[in-house]
Amino acid sequence: MERSKLYASLRTTLFKGGVTQAQVSGIEGILDAFMTHGDGKPDTLAYALATAYHETGGRMVPVREGFASSDASARAAVNKLAAKRGPKSAVAKYAKPTGPYNHVYYGRGQVQLTWLDNYQKSSADAGVDLVKEPDKMLDPVVSARVLIKGLLDGRWNGAKKGLRFYLDNGDVVQARRTVNVLDKAETIAGYFQHFLAAVNAAGSPAPKPEMPPSATPTKKAGWLEVLAALIIALFPGRSK
Repeated sequence: MERSKLYASLRTTLFKGGVTQAQVSGIEGILDAFMTHGDGKPDTLAYALATAYHETGGRMVPVREGFASSDASARAAVNKLAAKRGPKSAVAKYAKPTGPYNHVYYGRGQVQLTWLDNYQKSSADAGVDLVKEPDKMLDPVVSARVLIKGLLDGRWNGAKKGLRFYLDNGDVVQARRTVNVLDKAETIAGYFQHFLAAVNAAGSPAPKPEMPPSATPTKKAGWLEVLAALIIALFPGRSK
């Protein structure tokens, strides 16, 4: 994949003002995570990038909900939103401290991971205990890995349907169900088209390394072959 071509394409669409260093860092993290945890398909990568673009407000780096600069300000923001939407809203439920560490599991990362249960389910992929340390979702490596794995395995989908279920059926709008039902689904589908064009312009996102001729596996010699070779070496005149 020629990443320079990807950025050149994005500069003509979603990033017309130019791509900042922070945005580059966020995109690079997703590309790297896709190389190790993705499925090698351009449209999967494009949808992951489109999701991050939407959830981070175009920043492409992991953020707290409401783009808060600290845990305290994020808690204040979700409480304010909860008060606005009412005590029966989903926000009101996850705005409350919960779990063994009394954390608030508001949206964090490039996918805006919410709810204690989801932090728990994603800990294995993160490589850290996200229940104990939810702010680890602000780590770009952790965030990108959870984004890719979560989209693919459908862990945030009530029907346990991953991204390929929707993309293989050509339904980019419905693919939003892998993250947050159909919230802003058509808008994200629009972002997806721009990212897909950029990914396709850059080439295969996960090329399979070709084995050089010198590394081609050879048949392991048996003990009789080894013995024969030894005899020939010791008695060259008796090789026939």
